[in-house]
Amino acid sequence: MATLEIIGAPWGNFVRTARMACLEKGVPYTLTVVRPNAPEVAAIHPFRKVPCARHGDLALCESRAICTYIDQAFEGPPLVPRDPVGAAVTEQWIALVLTTIDPVLARSYIVAYLNAPGGVPERATVEALLPKMQACFDVLEGVFAARPYLAGEAFSLADMFLFPLIWFMRLKPESAAMLQASPHLVEWYDRVAARPSAVETEPPAA
Repeated sequence: MATLEIIGAPWGNFVRTARMACLEKGVPYTLTVVRPNAPEVAAIHPFRKVPCARHGDLALCESRAICTYIDQAFEGPPLVPRDPVGAAVTEQWIALVLTTIDPVLARSYIVAYLNAPGGVPERATVEALLPKMQACFDVLEGVFAARPYLAGEAFSLADMFLFPLIWFMRLKPESAAMLQASPHLVEWYDRVAARPSAVETEPPAA
């Protein structure tokens, strides 16, 4: 049977989520390293975003769809609980990461650094984001003060969506300070960072 192919850059947070899902599920995969807008991406994603995936004749885009396929098409431990309550809570937190947390922390804050001349954004740009960022950190700190993982007592796909994003938060001054002021979030991060799926998908040094 064909090997699953993940397409995208290894430092992309959702590319890393898909790769972690493969490793947690025990699914062999290959990584085709390309940037967004590459021909391999344009052939699959209508808006030329990563990750994409191929498995035999199947082509998929969007990380949630790719992870659903990984979880349901292969044998191995479930990435999303199979009971209705556990599944719903996990999907709730995946949605919150995708629709609220990632847009603030990655698409706004990290992108402000990436797009700034010399890698240093205007102070006013960062200052405008700080209240929204702090709200995200406060919510996550409250969650991990109450339970070890995002959706409950067990590690799940929800944690795989959040972890690569928090990895990036260590790298910039404002987010690093917020992270260090969130001890329960740090404890969660350290637990996940020790998993083989996190270690094996560590992005290469820039």
